[in-house]
Amino acid sequence: SENPKLPNTLKEMGIKFIGPPGPVMSVLGDKIAANILAQTAGVSSIPWSGSYGGPDDGPLQAELTEEGTIPDDTFEQATCRNVEEAVEAAKKIGYENGIMIKASEGGGGKGIRFVDNEEDLKNAYVQVSNEVVGSPIFLMQLCKNARHIEVQIVGDENG
Repeated sequence: SENPKLPNTLKEMGIKFIGPPGPVMSVLGDKIAANILAQTAGVSSIPWSGSYGGPDDGPLQAELTEEGTIPDDTFEQATCRNVEEAVEAAKKIGYENGIMIKASEGGGGKGIRFVDNEEDLKNAYVQVSNEVVGSPIFLMQLCKNARHIEVQIVGDENG
């Protein structure tokens, strides 16, 4: 649903798309990029692999590229590229509340696992990476007793 191919293809064909341009869809459709964008806008977040919440660990800030996307180097700072990086991120986040391992391109229950210890983290990381092959992976502290709230954002090329 947040696939930038539609507005990009329509633009190439000279067809006017009523909705956000491709780069905006790209950022908001990717879980890591959306978190970085929210932090850049000053939205508080729970500890995650993009900001652990420590005194010397401010949230990631991104100057958007000319295309309106998150720079690759900023994006990479929030990802866990292998099990070892996931273990290090989890130590900084802490296992007390539990940790969610998430594939940035996952959805519908695919590419997401709950863990509360390092051994389970190692196994779950492999499962998540196999479920959504090629997707960047990130960690986020579990937000206990939360309700799922989804916000729909409507916009076009003017805002």
